Amino acid sequence: MSRKLSLILFIIALISTGLVILTGINNAKWDKSASYGQYYFDGLKGDLNNVALIRLSQSGDSFEIERENDSWMLVNKDSYPADTNKVNANLLSLANAIKIEPKTSKASLHNRLNLEEPSIPDAKSFLLEIFDNNGSLLVSSILGKRKPNLMKRGDFGVYMRGTNDDQSWLVTGNLNASDGIKNWINTRLLDFVPDDISSLVIQRGNRTPLKFGRDAEDANKFIMVDFLEGVETRTSIGLRSILRRFLKVDFRDMRESETYLESPDTTIEILTSDNYFIDINMYEDQYTPGAWVSIANTDHPDQIKNVGYEFYLDANYKDEFIITLEDVLKIE
Repeated sequence: MSRKLSLILFIIALISTGLVILTGINNAKWDKSASYGQYYFDGLKGDLNNVALIRLSQSGDSFEIERENDSWMLVNKDSYPADTNKVNANLLSLANAIKIEPKTSKASLHNRLNLEEPSIPDAKSFLLEIFDNNGSLLVSSILGKRKPNLMKRGDFGVYMRGTNDDQSWLVTGNLNASDGIKNWINTRLLDFVPDDISSLVIQRGNRTPLKFGRDAEDANKFIMVDFLEGVETRTSIGLRSILRRFLKVDFRDMRESETYLESPDTTIEILTSDNYFIDINMYEDQYTPGAWVSIANTDHPDQIKNVGYEFYLDANYKDEFIITLEDVLKIE
């Protein structure tokens, strides 16, 4: 064998050895995070039909959503019906959550991702537990921050870690899971648009009632009925915008209806375009700038479930919900 050939074979051997070493290093790195790209809750997809209870715990308090036949109920909110679509969307997000990349495994850094121990006071993390029909724990995890614009596609992700694991992960999923009721029910008080309203009467204390109705000559136009003689009101377009503002309010909390000794601060009577009636009472909250609103009586099929409950409007939505004389007067 010539000297030149020996040198060539030696170089080839060195290159081969280097490739073997590099391959071993890369394999070692992959093994260290071998669960990258896998489902975070492996097997949850097959158990979705068996889920009976979702529990979220934080700083000693628990919030529970329980299945009742084909419906979901908020246990902590007097068994008020949850929005089945929202519950199912959150469960699907959990079942489809895929590990994107490992994050910190240092307990001292977990709070940066809102992944500290959920049991401590003022924790921002949540302990998520999902149980089946037999009360067996299907999955549990600690939920942290949401991450918008995941992988620059407008998607959302969320940070998670196991309850007995310091390793945190960024996973895919537009998950809206917290103890805020907005994540589990529809918080729109009246899910209508102005065209769904035939008439609306607002009575505030001893003030003159404000009555919205339809123009007898053009049912597409709104007018003020039995209004002050000689006083001009806003155009139909202006009145429609007031109704649109009134109808879009969202509530921030709810509870079982309380018994009030005094009369409501405001009463509202609605007749819908399909001839359903909805009677509403509003009481100013004595401790906050907001108000509590209840469906006093109704035959509307979507509102019957709300009878017996009252809903909290914060100060901003309370102001939008209250229609005043100044609102309906013609603007010069």
